[in-house]
Amino acid sequence: MNNETCEKNMDTFFSLDKYERIPLRLTLHLLSCKKCRTQVHYLSLAEKYASEPIKQTPIKDALENMPVRPVTMTKWIIWGIIMILLLVVFCLILNRIDRTSFAIFFNIIFGTLVTAYCVLFVGTNMDFFIKKIDKFQTV
Repeated sequence: MNNETCEKNMDTFFSLDKYERIPLRLTLHLLSCKKCRTQVHYLSLAEKYASEPIKQTPIKDALENMPVRPVTMTKWIIWGIIMILLLVVFCLILNRIDRTSFAIFFNIIFGTLVTAYCVLFVGTNMDFFIKKIDKFQTV
């Protein structure tokens, strides 16, 4: 992404109120731009720390000691594509075998894998989902 596009999208993000809906254009940009996504993630963390009561250690020290972990969706997209490809391959195999008991077993296993994938996705991106849930709650 070019700097001008990132700058415009970050300006849009900064102009939003705390729990205001993020426009679709900005959401798509954040999904495709690792730099902006990481910056928004760190801004959310900074807001979270700023809203907590002050502890013994200053916030600056806490943020400096935090490991830098870029926010990336690449691994989730890759594993999602792998799961879809496995589904297609197993469906083709099941059509040739034509065994109902094996098909039921496969569906249970694949359903469990998809559920685990969704749980891990939501669990590791909890900050994003909490922000979305908090936006819909009435004060």
